[in-house]
Amino acid sequence: MSEANGPVTVGDGRYELIGHLGSGGMGDVLEARDVRLNRRVALKFLGAGRLTGAAPGSERFARARELFVREGHTMARVDHTYVATIYDCDVGGDDPFIVMEHVDGRPLAEYVGSDPLLLEQTVRWSGQIAEGLAAAHREGVVHRDIKPANILITHDSSEVRIIDFGLARFADATESHTDMGTPLYRSPERCRFESGDERSDLYSLGCVMYEMVTGWPPFGDRRSDAAALAKAHQHQLPVRPGQQVPDVPEALDDLVMSLLAKNPADRPRNARAVVRAVQEVERVLEAVAETRRRGPGDDSPQIDAGITERIRGTEKRVRRLLLQFGAAHVETCAARAELAELTGESGDERGAVELYERLGRDCQRHYGPHDRRALDAFENMTRWTEGGYEM
Repeated sequence: MSEANGPVTVGDGRYELIGHLGSGGMGDVLEARDVRLNRRVALKFLGAGRLTGAAPGSERFARARELFVREGHTMARVDHTYVATIYDCDVGGDDPFIVMEHVDGRPLAEYVGSDPLLLEQTVRWSGQIAEGLAAAHREGVVHRDIKPANILITHDSSEVRIIDFGLARFADATESHTDMGTPLYRSPERCRFESGDERSDLYSLGCVMYEMVTGWPPFGDRRSDAAALAKAHQHQLPVRPGQQVPDVPEALDDLVMSLLAKNPADRPRNARAVVRAVQEVERVLEAVAETRRRGPGDDSPQIDAGITERIRGTEKRVRRLLLQFGAAHVETCAARAELAELTGESGDERGAVELYERLGRDCQRHYGPHDRRALDAFENMTRWTEGGYEM
């Protein structure tokens, strides 16, 4: 690391450090600028000493460095839209690091953990995670640590970027099982400290999807005892998501439960099969939206309502207006109301109620309890609460 009365740099001056992005059991992540290519990147410092207890210069440290180089090469083979790109690795110093795409976004962990996500978000992000896993699995790369913290959601396009491919295997190989966190999303075989394979990633995806649908993981929470969680993953059947949250399409319910099968052979064959299953759920949601659009008794030919794309486009517009004007600006309010209505039309009545309620409360805070926009939002919330779509 170099300072010399100027910016702090690493990698023989190529990477200029900007700020701290996060820390975990496996190391620190720093934002940096690639001076040579003039682009923002993220540097993931593995902290081999933290993982292995090895001092720089020791034989154990050298072994950890060798494994890290191998994993860096493995991770770099995965080239896909929904997987964060690995650009480079630097293992010459005492603090090895990889250079990866800087993702301007937030981890999925900040979206889950309390309330269910909108169905459209759940289905969209589940499909993208499955596509990213399918691309990795084609290259023989297994993630082994799929969890909300390792899935970033971009700010500009609301798309998935999976990070930290291969790092769990690195931790396994360096005999560090203590800093990997509680096994909220680990497959039964990973809970037994087996290496796992592609279908282990699918089980973890099922855990993540379960949390997106219901608001909480299939077993326990972040305060739960690790041994109790591991036992539950191996022996306990979770309650079906649809028994806990209303309006969950049966196809989505079935897919989540199939991913959570204890025996890997009983899970979907591969990630591509999951992608196809998610596409089937999307078709179900489109059919619900089309039925609502046509109304009862309308036997005219079906027309694709394109509800998913309309929701995604409106969601992007809402994010842009939130950043530009704030939550209660007249344009933002109109876009938020449109998003809530589209969400209800898609078959996610619970999501529509939640979005209208948030909009109403924001308008009350900014404009007063009797503001027309707030009253309209609560009126529409009531309409969707009663399950009716009558305009």
